[in-house]
Amino acid sequence: MNQPRLSGNPLFPGWYADPEIHYFENRYYIYPTGSADFSRQASFECWSSADLTNWRNEGTILDLADVPWSTNYAAWAPSCAQNPRNGKYYFYFSAGDGAGIGVAVSDSPSGPFRDAIGIPLVRDYFFGAQPIDAHCFVDDDGYAYLYYGGHGKCVVARLTPTMCAIHRAPRDITPAQDYVEGPFMVTRRGLYYLMWSEGDWGNHTYLAAYGVADNPYGPFQYVGKILENHPEVALGAGHHSALLLPGTDDEWVICYHRRPLDATRPHHRVTCLDRLTFRDDGTIAPVTLTHEGVPAHPV
Repeated sequence: MNQPRLSGNPLFPGWYADPEIHYFENRYYIYPTGSADFSRQASFECWSSADLTNWRNEGTILDLADVPWSTNYAAWAPSCAQNPRNGKYYFYFSAGDGAGIGVAVSDSPSGPFRDAIGIPLVRDYFFGAQPIDAHCFVDDDGYAYLYYGGHGKCVVARLTPTMCAIHRAPRDITPAQDYVEGPFMVTRRGLYYLMWSEGDWGNHTYLAAYGVADNPYGPFQYVGKILENHPEVALGAGHHSALLLPGTDDEWVICYHRRPLDATRPHHRVTCLDRLTFRDDGTIAPVTLTHEGVPAHPV
């Protein structure tokens, strides 16, 4: 009997962190941070696959040199979403520590993207939330929400139909005392699952947790941790995203970064895929970190 092809972990070579996974136009896409010293983080790449096992680097999709208001360094934690109204793709990015969050646009999920508005989408601190780690969530009704925040605070703001402006001022939705950064949202069976990272990204204390609400603004009831160290596999697993596999009713994967056991520097982080399982009661089972990854899922 033939064994299923597996993705293996890490998914592709190189140091990459903060991955956001999507399924666009019959292909999987991962949008990560290039994990290097801040001064060398000056652009964004993406990777794509037809089956979750063979990944292709699509090259640079946005260069901060083409974003004049950016710092041209510390390009962090991007997010990509398709606008259901015009079909275009919008790319939300941290444009350098202190510069704020930008939005870029493209006709293709693999870019190239261009700065959409010429200024930061978010520059100011609201409720103490550092304007980094943007995640754009498009709800089933077509409304888009921007979740973001570092420095231990999380906020959300609904976007206008253009997805290039804030509709209303951000709300403080910090879900837990230990929240640090990296919010991500999914919906399942009428519930909203807000996930986030805790601890220090540069060491083994990094992990991911989640809470649940019945609407995109919360309040979110803390439930528990879903990503933690595995002393025989990897450390510092966190800053993740999740995807319902196309053509399935309830098969999910979680895309995250982790530190190899032999990592010697904080930036030594790799991108991985493992299964994400919802229990019958709607809670999420703690993720098992593996070297094998997930089975191929052609599209």
